Amino acid sequence: MLIAGTYLVSPANMRFLVSLTILLFGASAFAGTDSASEKRVVFNPVVSTSARTLPQWQFGYQRTGGANVNSHMLMNAVSVGILPRLEIGTVPMFYATASGSSNYTVKVNFYRGDQVDWAASFTETRFKSEARTSGGVVDRPELVLRSIQLGLNYRPEWNENTTFSPFANQVCGHIESKDALVFLYSLKCEAEYGLDVQYQIKDREWLTLAYGHLREAGLSPYERLNAGVGVAWSQLRPKAMFSRPSVGVYYIPDTQNTLYLLSTTFFEH
Repeated sequence: MLIAGTYLVSPANMRFLVSLTILLFGASAFAGTDSASEKRVVFNPVVSTSARTLPQWQFGYQRTGGANVNSHMLMNAVSVGILPRLEIGTVPMFYATASGSSNYTVKVNFYRGDQVDWAASFTETRFKSEARTSGGVVDRPELVLRSIQLGLNYRPEWNENTTFSPFANQVCGHIESKDALVFLYSLKCEAEYGLDVQYQIKDREWLTLAYGHLREAGLSPYERLNAGVGVAWSQLRPKAMFSRPSVGVYYIPDTQNTLYLLSTTFFEH
């Protein structure tokens, strides 16, 4: 549906529809239509996402919604909870390495329960460039990357120490240019998916096992998809500067690549 819809509407209209969808999800979340207790829920993903947003004014260093574990850890997003179930973030590295680029991600925890949490996120990244001739600049095309991710965290009643987290991520890219044909020829979408299973091994410590069918570099839809497996260890350290450090590895048999994972929150209460 996303691919078909992309052909039928302009990029600006697509952005509006996606933003409207997230706002509607957010409205239902804030309306209190779910049933969650106030107990702390900790989930540390490898390939998926934590459906619970960061607490209000809580900061974290974590993978942004449009990327995946194949992205370099320095391309993680700095995120902050700005409302009880609304989180925003940006990737500082892109501003430092790609002049004129911009990026942001928005995540809404639209359902929260004792056993189930749902979240939707939208990410947009833009990279600017220039097309020159001897007469000067003739065009300033932009590479535009957008993603919609749906995440679920399920804690079965029979074993609350275990969390199952399947996810799906739709990523689309195109080039915005004066030439409309450039948009049509550059438009491409890919869908990736995966599953994390987290188990609490002791008080305030967790182990997460993962399987993913993900993009090779984790940045754009112009990439091959490969299957991989991963594992991460996480710890909760309330009020510490690095409050929820999570370190892990992810291996892709087809390419024999091994990646190292790192994320944390800061001064979490």
